[in-house]
Amino acid sequence: MDASFWVATAAVVSAIATATIAVLTYLLICENRKLRKAGKEPQVIAYLVPHVDGNGAVNIVFANVGMGLAKDVVFRIDCDHEDFNSHHVLMPTRNSAAPINTLPAGEKIVAIFGIGFELFGKVGKDQIGPLKPFSVKIDFSDIDGERASTSTTIDIRQFEGLPGMMNKPALREIQEALESMDKRFEVLAKASRKFIQFVDVTTLDDKVRQVQKGDGRKRSPRKAPQ
Repeated sequence: MDASFWVATAAVVSAIATATIAVLTYLLICENRKLRKAGKEPQVIAYLVPHVDGNGAVNIVFANVGMGLAKDVVFRIDCDHEDFNSHHVLMPTRNSAAPINTLPAGEKIVAIFGIGFELFGKVGKDQIGPLKPFSVKIDFSDIDGERASTSTTIDIRQFEGLPGMMNKPALREIQEALESMDKRFEVLAKASRKFIQFVDVTTLDDKVRQVQKGDGRKRSPRKAPQ
């Protein structure tokens, strides 16, 4: 083989190596760009959790699980409003009154959503079934002002079967017992009004006799004061 063949082969190999290096460099640039974007990209979601005090309440959480700062966070709850009212949901279903200014990465906002046994349908003496699934849409922007949004479907039945979630807390049972006692006392108070018509006319009829020491005479009896 002459020298021209080796020169041509070397040129082809060099071109292939150059092209490979160019492709790898481009891929590296894309990956670095994605990493930089992920490092400042927020991700705000909503979910339900039991109250940490174990008092039977259920909280709704708006958490920034991304790596970047979230700005101008606005949430909207899409639900059956009548169903929310019948289950005594405490979280307003309207849009947030004003955007949440900032929500740093790893931070969250917690609000009371409702009471566990009521969300599962035990309202008063009636059993109306658990709260229907609903969705929460959250709009927000990153530090550069680029808008993004997330949508989460939430179902209270995810907690079904967990001990204590469908039961009334002890303090609530005590409150209802006291209210029941108060109603009974009210009945007794109304019944006791009948006895007000009776007047006590009892008088002291015992007579007091005074005898002076050494005097055999007896004084006339004196009636006790009326």
